[in-house]
Amino acid sequence: MPVTRLITMESLLIEFASRFIRELSLLLNDSIFIAFISLTAFHLAITVGYFIYVSRASRKLWNLRVSDDYEPYVTIIVPAYKEARVIGKKIENIANLYYPKHKLQVIIIGDPETIDAAKKSIHMLNGMKVLLLEEKERLGKANALNYALKFAEGEIIAISDADAMWSPDALKNAVKYFSDPIVAAVTGHEIISNASKNIHTYSEQSYRKMYYTMRLGESKIWSTMIFQGELALYRRSYLKHFESRPGYSDDTGTVIRLIKEGYRCIYIPKAKFADAAPPNLKDKIKLKSRRGQHLINALTEALKYKIKGMLPLPACIVIANFYMHVLAPIIQLVTPILLAVSLIRSTALVTSILLIAILAILMLSKNIRSLAELYITSSLALTLALIRNIMGTRSAVWERIESMREYEATATTK
Repeated sequence: MPVTRLITMESLLIEFASRFIRELSLLLNDSIFIAFISLTAFHLAITVGYFIYVSRASRKLWNLRVSDDYEPYVTIIVPAYKEARVIGKKIENIANLYYPKHKLQVIIIGDPETIDAAKKSIHMLNGMKVLLLEEKERLGKANALNYALKFAEGEIIAISDADAMWSPDALKNAVKYFSDPIVAAVTGHEIISNASKNIHTYSEQSYRKMYYTMRLGESKIWSTMIFQGELALYRRSYLKHFESRPGYSDDTGTVIRLIKEGYRCIYIPKAKFADAAPPNLKDKIKLKSRRGQHLINALTEALKYKIKGMLPLPACIVIANFYMHVLAPIIQLVTPILLAVSLIRSTALVTSILLIAILAILMLSKNIRSLAELYITSSLALTLALIRNIMGTRSAVWERIESMREYEATATTK
């Protein structure tokens, strides 16, 4: 009986292997499957090749003159519309910065309720020059920053969202790079404060590891075009205004203009801040697509500048970022569809079962699940952003993601 079972099992395996080989032969002669293979190879060649390139650059030394003793007068601007819940925590966060208090000016601009809440905690900023600006009506972040900029006295302008908590040494670690006059702007390193919440927040933390390797490599080559408004510093003498055109962000839009003028805009790993990530799929796609609209506009403009010879940034950085944020999401959505169509029309049942089994086994790993979640959310969000831009659909103002709010007041950089 055991011998019979072994023979039967062996026969099944042989039949399975034979059918798999026949199906593979059919797939390799199918134009849709060939398109799938070609697109996948093209996509991997660009993304993996670029990551290897910037990863090597990230390990090089900075080609900048940096002084640890450089301590210019700094103005910290906090745009805080409807942020009464967290503004007290943000004021405490600023008070704990390792930076001479007499060299700090703090400007908080927000709605009446937030300004009233700020007044209750403003005593923690003793020794600093403080200015509270009330928005009678909502200006929008970029316009609020430009209005506050009129009152700024610092050589360096530092921008922070009310819900972003800086590490005590973040400002000092960022400011010292301005000791080289070629540096116009500096951005920092985000720590996801709710990374352990679920797969949506965990995948964001995993993504940041790759994201910051690219930003550091680009910075050491010359500049990175992608900044984060939660911690962004600018040299006042180079900063004419913050980008406020509809569809453009105040951070990346401003940075591309500064790079165009010949300055360097860099990411510093030790300038850390904590912020929450959206803990559900709906809000994650909403946030990423909103940011994606701004990025797509800015990167498209950067590509146009490069084509015209107006952007002193290596072509590989401009083209790779345009590809990854504009073209790659479409390819990432199309390739699985091509594979599915090819398998169906080739009646590749065995191959389909094998692929599903391999995928199921891989999904046992949390890191693989987070990678799959990131693949889906990023592709959907950026494709949605591109469609909205093409259709001319834009958000008038920046809206908070309420599901992130419960983590904001407890964010920490530890």
